[in-house]
Amino acid sequence: MSELLKVGVIGAGYLGKFHIENWKTIAGASLVGFYDPDKANAIAVSDKYELPCFETGEDLIEHCDVVDIAAPTDHHAFWCEKAIKKGKHVFVEKPLAA
Repeated sequence: MSELLKVGVIGAGYLGKFHIENWKTIAGASLVGFYDPDKANAIAVSDKYELPCFETGEDLIEHCDVVDIAAPTDHHAFWCEKAIKKGKHVFVEKPLAA
């Protein structure tokens, strides 16, 4: 059996929650956690989905094979660049950069 892809989600707002829900249903993926800078939201999402919230996006990226970027549009390029420089696969909401 192949290893599961370790996936992390950056951004747990409106769309990020949908991404979390969907990654949990994909047989070949293991959702390792998420990062959201809004601490109150991060706690709520962590409790709801029983999923670890990483202290920083950079720390999350270190623990993933795939980084799903569901952060606000003006943060897409920033997080894409960080993930790509670490050799990670990137899934990003459109647009790629704004």
